[in-house]
Amino acid sequence: MNKWLSIVIAVESANVHDLAVPLSSINNQLGVDFRQIEVLLIDNGRYQLEDLEPLRVFNHLKFRYIKPAKIWPWAMAFQQGLMLSTGKYVTFMGPNMQFNSVDVLQQVFSKISAQPESQLVSGLLLRQQMKSDRTYRYQVEPTAHLLSGRFVSRALIMQDQITFEDFGAYTEMYVGQLIEAVAQHTQTLESAITVQFLGRTVSDAVLAPMPDKMQLEWVTMMSSYLLRLRTLAPDQYREILAKTVIRFYSQAGHDPAMTAQMAELTAQNATMWPDILAFVDRVRTTDRTPTAPWNADASGFSAYLQRVSPLSARVSITV
Repeated sequence: MNKWLSIVIAVESANVHDLAVPLSSINNQLGVDFRQIEVLLIDNGRYQLEDLEPLRVFNHLKFRYIKPAKIWPWAMAFQQGLMLSTGKYVTFMGPNMQFNSVDVLQQVFSKISAQPESQLVSGLLLRQQMKSDRTYRYQVEPTAHLLSGRFVSRALIMQDQITFEDFGAYTEMYVGQLIEAVAQHTQTLESAITVQFLGRTVSDAVLAPMPDKMQLEWVTMMSSYLLRLRTLAPDQYREILAKTVIRFYSQAGHDPAMTAQMAELTAQNATMWPDILAFVDRVRTTDRTPTAPWNADASGFSAYLQRVSPLSARVSITV
């Protein structure tokens, strides 16, 4: 029997006591029919569960336990969970995550009942991090470009063949961006849906926050993302490519190795370079904020555009 919701959890070497956090937050949901919900535990890590008996305490939940013979990265665990799930909607969690309140699923179900064509329902993500003085810092953020705190139509993911390609810290961003690009009917909740606890003994690896400083893998991920976007949503391609070029400068445009990778990306899209420059010129005209790169560092930004220009690359190769 197909379910209404599949919750896929990558165990990532967590023990049964660690799993009590996410599972109890699901088990304690109010106002939902648990016969329509399944939990897929993908025991992907180096260390696997030895005794599932303690999980019987979560008597509301229908479990599917997958114990692979080999160690899987969490991206593969999510991909396998997605393939095995039967829910109309699917959501993804790590062992250090939980639903924020006992009525999260009730809120989501109500949203979808009001608009049955919904393909993506998003809420806010709350992260807890322990500071050096052992006090806690809390950060609430929107889930744009993420998977945490989001409920996605499984049919949407499958029909557009969106898969969990492994880009390390940017895997979640890769999948999240593609889902946003193809989703036609979206809804937003203004409340925190999911909580993620960072710095505990349980692994932070699954759906971890992206690095503060942009890594080389980001450009690799964006290259693959743009390639897929060109097929899935060609009408969005030019503008997102141009925004990618601009965003890159602010975060990593002064790093020679990173800039060389961006030059490779623009070279792959050489025919669109005039469109990119036209977009940049339009934004320059309208955005007068002091922190915008064309205002804060006009000469540096112009030099960056020259370095990543496919025209410059052709000249240097010829010479």
